[in-house]
Amino acid sequence: MKSLTDKSVLVTGATGFVGSRLSELLSTKEKAEVTGIGRDLDRVSHLKKKGVSLEAVDILDTEALKSMVEGKDFIFHTAADMQADPDTAQSVNVEATEDLVRLAGEAGVSRFIHVSTVGAYDMAEVEVVDESTPLALDHPSTYARTKAQAEKRAADMAEEFELELTIVRPSMIYGPGHGFWSESMFKNVLEGKPVFLGDGSTHFNPVYIDDVVEALILCAKQPKAAGESFNVSADITTWREFMSHYGRLCDKEPKGLPLIIARLMVFANKIPGINTPIDQGFIEMANSYKRFPTQKATKLLGWGPEVTLEEGLKRTTEWLKEEGYKD
Repeated sequence: MKSLTDKSVLVTGATGFVGSRLSELLSTKEKAEVTGIGRDLDRVSHLKKKGVSLEAVDILDTEALKSMVEGKDFIFHTAADMQADPDTAQSVNVEATEDLVRLAGEAGVSRFIHVSTVGAYDMAEVEVVDESTPLALDHPSTYARTKAQAEKRAADMAEEFELELTIVRPSMIYGPGHGFWSESMFKNVLEGKPVFLGDGSTHFNPVYIDDVVEALILCAKQPKAAGESFNVSADITTWREFMSHYGRLCDKEPKGLPLIIARLMVFANKIPGINTPIDQGFIEMANSYKRFPTQKATKLLGWGPEVTLEEGLKRTTEWLKEEGYKD
């Protein structure tokens, strides 16, 4: 297995939930020379004390990206747009990813590790979703579709430049920090907003942030990871049980949204000028018993989740309390 010590590494989206933790551990644990790029650098100023060099770069600025890529051994691409605006998501998730892979190929980067999502799969009729499942290139939901298309564009461009590409598809990433499945969902519970569909008895597939970061690092170090894609997931619980943990923290009962209402909201999104927070991709994930097996990551990377759900939620709770949220 390769060492990342003194290797020059670029992390896009370093101001985000995954990117910031990845940047920190690459620097402190792996002893790599890490450059993190993003827009709102103030939110991750603590990374400077961890040895990370921070640069304010817009992922859509191709010329700025070109200078950041030069001389890098590895690139970890965590930047993404999760909003519903199709044009913005297409630019950030698809076109910027393609440009970055091209620049990496031109610069002679050793390996490009791309962070995707299990939501990129075409899994409407599939319950056991492994890496052989086709991508949802024409999915009606913006995020799922653009992340799937980003994978396709990245793979095509990497092949053109003979660049080693590895794709990681995490499930619901939670843990200490400003993540969607941590802070955002806790706030939704606190504010009485629905956080699951129906009675919440369907599968929820959480994976702890540090376990995801470890998988990403192994994808750079393990020669067998070149050209491969990996599911990264952990314990299976239910939506109600997971969200009830946040409920106990703030003394609120998590609320569900009737499935029929959710489907009406999805339909309403087709009407010009209407944009609801529920789309088809969310319904597919929140109204199913899907599993995302990780045997491939175990076999080729030697990876497996180390943080139990109980321990991960404990750490998340401690962080929320430190942030001043209600006990």
